[in-house]
Amino acid sequence: MGLASRWMAVGMALSAVLALGACGTAPTDLALAAAQQQGELPPLVPLRRFVANVDYVDGHALSPDARKLLWVQVVGTDIGLAVRPAADAASTGGAGVRTFATGTLARSGPTYSWLADSRHVAYVKDFSGDENTQIFVVDSEQPDARPWAVTPWPGVRSTYVARGAAGSARFFFTANRRDRASMGLFEGDAATRTVREVARSEGEGHVLAWLIGTDRQLAGRTRQLGNADGSDVAIELKNADGSWRVLRTVKAFDLFWPQRIDLANGKVWAMTNIGRDKAVLVEVDLASGSERVLAEDGEVDLDNAQYPPMQGAPYAYAMEPGMPRFIYLDAALGAEVAQAVRTARSRGWLDSEPVLTRPSSVAEDSRQMVLRAVTGDEAVEMLLDRDTQQLTRLTPPRRPDPGLFSPVEPFAFKASDGLTVHGYVVRPRGVKGPAPLVIDIHGGPWGRDRWQAAGFTNTQMLANRGYAVLHVNYRGSAGYGRAFMLAGAHEYNGRMQGDIAEAAQWAVDQGIADPKRMAVFGVSFGGFSVLAQLIQKRHDYRCGIDVVGVANWPRVIENWPPFWRNRHFFAMTYGDVGNPAERAEMLANSPISQIDRITAPLLVIHGSNDIRVLRQDSDDVVAELRRLGRPVQYMTFADEGHNVRKWRNRLALWREVEDTLASCLGGRSNGFDFYQLMPR
Repeated sequence: MGLASRWMAVGMALSAVLALGACGTAPTDLALAAAQQQGELPPLVPLRRFVANVDYVDGHALSPDARKLLWVQVVGTDIGLAVRPAADAASTGGAGVRTFATGTLARSGPTYSWLADSRHVAYVKDFSGDENTQIFVVDSEQPDARPWAVTPWPGVRSTYVARGAAGSARFFFTANRRDRASMGLFEGDAATRTVREVARSEGEGHVLAWLIGTDRQLAGRTRQLGNADGSDVAIELKNADGSWRVLRTVKAFDLFWPQRIDLANGKVWAMTNIGRDKAVLVEVDLASGSERVLAEDGEVDLDNAQYPPMQGAPYAYAMEPGMPRFIYLDAALGAEVAQAVRTARSRGWLDSEPVLTRPSSVAEDSRQMVLRAVTGDEAVEMLLDRDTQQLTRLTPPRRPDPGLFSPVEPFAFKASDGLTVHGYVVRPRGVKGPAPLVIDIHGGPWGRDRWQAAGFTNTQMLANRGYAVLHVNYRGSAGYGRAFMLAGAHEYNGRMQGDIAEAAQWAVDQGIADPKRMAVFGVSFGGFSVLAQLIQKRHDYRCGIDVVGVANWPRVIENWPPFWRNRHFFAMTYGDVGNPAERAEMLANSPISQIDRITAPLLVIHGSNDIRVLRQDSDDVVAELRRLGRPVQYMTFADEGHNVRKWRNRLALWREVEDTLASCLGGRSNGFDFYQLMPR
C-alpha cells in the first residue's frame, strides 16, 4: 500500500536510468546458487511489490443501508479511503468513486467505519506512532470538505467503539482525556460536530471496557474491583434507573468477554474460559443467569463469533487449530455462502476451494453482505445479494503468478518436556534439500502467529529470496488454552527460548533448514527473543534482526503506558518489578546484562516514538556492542513508534533486512529499489 498511479510515470523513467545500478544480488548459499544456475528459482519479485502496492484495493464495508461501499486504496502518494454506490460495484472504471486522502491509518482496533446514517465515515489516525490515536469523520457526499477532527486533544488516546442510534450520525468512542490511566466513554455527533461525555471511570478500580447494547446505548461495563491490576473484574449491566448489576465476577487470569448484549430479549453472548482450559462461546440467560455452551473445541480457544448487525444470536464462529476454520451455526446462511463460492469458482475468481469464506461486512437488514474468500494465495471480496443471489466481485485480481510463492504449512512437534508446540513453516520454491532459515518470532508473548495466504506478505518476500521461514507459537502464546499460556510463567528467558530453538532443530531434522545458515528475526518480545537467542547460542545463528526489542525488562515495565491495565500478566510472566529480588532477577535475564555474549552480526531497528519499548533499550544495545567492537547496524525512524507503518519507512526497513540476510545467509537481494527515490 502506498503509491499513487501518478508516480508510475516517474518510476518508469527512473527505471531505465537505474537499470544497471539496480541489479539484484545473486545468492552465495551453495544450495540457492545451484538452484539458480539450474533455473529452478522463481523470478525475484521487487521489494516495492510487497510494501508499495499501487493495485491494493481491500477491506470493503457496506453502509448500513446497503447503498454504498467503502474500502481502502491508494490515494495520492499514500493510503486512503474510497466510496462508491453499491449499485456500481461491478464497474471497473472510476465513475462514481469518491476518494479521501486519510494517510496511514492506525493499526489497532476498528480503523474505519460507516456511521449509522450511511453518510459519514469515522477513521482513526496515529500520526507519530505514540499511540495517542485521534478520530476523524468525513462526509462521503462531500469528498472535498475538510474532515472533522473529533478528538484534537494533544497527548490523548481515543478509540472508536460503536455506531449510535439507527439512522443517526452519532457514534461512541473512548478517550483518556480526563485521566490518562482510564478511558471514559463519549458520544460524537457528525451532524452537529459536537461531543458529549457519556460515562467515566470513578471510585475504586478502573473501567476496562464500555459495552454498547443492541439498542445502541450504553448497556454494560467491565470494571476492576480494586485499584491493583489482577483484582477481580466485574462484568456489570446497566439498569433502567442508571444503576449497575453484576452479571459475572471474573478472576485475574479468567476470561469472560461479552460480545453482544441484548437487554430487551434478556440475552448476553460471550467468549469465556471460566472453569475450563479453552475459551468457548456461550449464551447467558439474564433472567436465570444460566449459561449454555454454543460452540467449543478441545484443541484451541475459539477466536471470535459473528453476529447479525442489529439483533440476534451468533451465526458463525472462528477458530485456528492449524489452518483457520469458519464454522456456521446458521446452516441456511452457510449454504448460501457455499453456493456463492461455487459461483465464484465457476467464474474463475477463485483458483481453488477457499480455506475459509466469511461475511466481512453486512448491511443492517442482513440481505446484502460482503464475503471474503481466502484461498491458498489470494483474498477475494465479493458482494452478495441474498434476495437475488447476485454475486459481484469487488477486489481486483492480485493472485501471484503460479509457482511464484510457497504455501504456508502448519506444523507441530513435542518439546523436550513433552509439551506440544505449534507453528507455521514456508519453504522456498525451487530449492532441493535444506535451505537457509529465518526464524520469525512473534511478539507479546501473548500473541500468536496465524496462517496466511501465500500472497504479497513479508513472509513470502523472505521465501522469494530463498529462505525457509519458521513461525513458532512457543509456550505463553495465546490461542492454545489457559494451561499453555501459563506454561510461559517466568520462562521468558528459559523454556520459551527453548521452544524457539527446538522448533529450529525440528526444521533441521525435517530437512527444511540448513543448520549452518540460520538467522533470527523478531519484533517487540520477538526482538527480545532475537537478543536472547544470540546470547544463549542454542544454535550457530549467523545474524539477528531486532526490531523494537526489549533489552531491559525493569525499565520497560516501569515505563509502560498509563492506560495499560494488564500489569498482572507482566508479573505472571516476568515477575514483580516492585519486589527487589524479582526485579534483580528480571535485570539479570535482560539482554543488556549479557550483551557481551552477542558476537553474531546484529541489525537493530527502532521507532523514536515507541511508548511500549523505549528507544533507549536499542540505544543501549547498540552503544555497548559498538564499544565492544561487535558488528552492529542501527536504523531509527523519527516518525514511527512500536510499529513501522508508513510505506516509505517499511520499504527502507525491508531493504535493510533484505541486504542483511543476503550478507549473512547468502540469499538473493533485489538491490536498490527506485521507489526509494519517491518524495515524501
